[in-house]
Amino acid sequence: MTITRSPAFGPFSAGLAQGTRVLPEYDGGSIVNVTASILQAFGCEPPSAPLRTDLLDPAVLSQAPGGVVCLVVDALGLAQLQAGLAASRAPRLQRFIDEHGLPRRLTSIFPSTTTAALTSLATAQPPSKHGILGHVLWIEEVRAACNVLHFTPVGRPDQPIDDDLLRCEPTIHERVAAAGFDSVAITAAAYEGTAFTNLLQRGGEFVGYQTQSQIPYLLEQTLSAKSGQGRCFVGMYWPHIDTIAHVYGPDLPEAPCEASALELEFVDQMIGHTADICRRYRCALLITADHGQASLDPHLSCSLPRDLLANLRQRPAGGRRAAYLACDHPDELAQSVVPHASDLLPMDEVIDAGWFGGPLSPVFRQRIGDWLALAHDGVQFLIDDGDGVFPQLGGHAGLTPHEMEVPLLLAPAD
Repeated sequence: MTITRSPAFGPFSAGLAQGTRVLPEYDGGSIVNVTASILQAFGCEPPSAPLRTDLLDPAVLSQAPGGVVCLVVDALGLAQLQAGLAASRAPRLQRFIDEHGLPRRLTSIFPSTTTAALTSLATAQPPSKHGILGHVLWIEEVRAACNVLHFTPVGRPDQPIDDDLLRCEPTIHERVAAAGFDSVAITAAAYEGTAFTNLLQRGGEFVGYQTQSQIPYLLEQTLSAKSGQGRCFVGMYWPHIDTIAHVYGPDLPEAPCEASALELEFVDQMIGHTADICRRYRCALLITADHGQASLDPHLSCSLPRDLLANLRQRPAGGRRAAYLACDHPDELAQSVVPHASDLLPMDEVIDAGWFGGPLSPVFRQRIGDWLALAHDGVQFLIDDGDGVFPQLGGHAGLTPHEMEVPLLLAPAD
């Protein structure tokens, strides 16, 4: 099917207007390249470029006697970290920076959402290669819009889809293990056995925590057990800066949020203990995030009306900050509420511009529709699937600096 642009949509560059958008730097400055650098440190051939040398000296990882520990703090964007440091809410992180240097600036991927970004961190691949192109995807094999976090059709949580439909690229754990090194994933015990966790952590030894205080304890237990057995990789994940920011809003310089600032204080304690343990076991430590968060104004929410939804070929995919729309008649979109809340961009042009990291296979291309509605600042799209709508105070998936820019903190082994 050929999609023609309606004059109401404006130029493709509208999505980058006024310097308010940050594009992924897949060629060496993104979260994809963090994992590629770790793979390189274990003698694996990475599927993507490693980090640029101005961001990371490869020897820091490859020469760490104990191996590499990578902590991913969900939604700890660069702006939120800077706000916490400026307000003296993270003294251990401040000491870390004083000792090891300022955070390097990385970009997330597009869309800057958890499912896509964590899969990129797990595989060292952009979304164009791993196929997890958003929080909700149209899966043609089951003819439904599916929630990737739960591997179920939207509105049908009791009907899981086949895990193999979304599984494609090897994980970092599989590649490191194939190279002869131990690989461990420390994450929430509640995630064990879930389809999305299996997608991310195949090939790794699962170690589950119940509380935040267990994370450094379990790390020390893991490194102690591996001591004397050669170098190892340990990936760790903490989700709740993201959780708190969705509910109360992110803590940003222009929009402080006490709930998110308090969460950073607890994360700061955990990082302090983690850094001490890595030093004792002579492991290099990397700390980064999958994406950041932007403040959302519930009064600016754009609920997609039923008449518009009825005229789409399928339920929208994507998420509340970047909606993917499948529509045979662009003028219907042009006359809807959507252009007032977003930049509407032809999906083929988005793909050609490299936002997803490259061309898509035919199977992946089916997952994302014809048009991208990239929400304006503060705006979120809402869809009532039968249980109401739930505006949030923080969100991500778009290309604003707060969503896209994440820190890279690094402590060498010695």
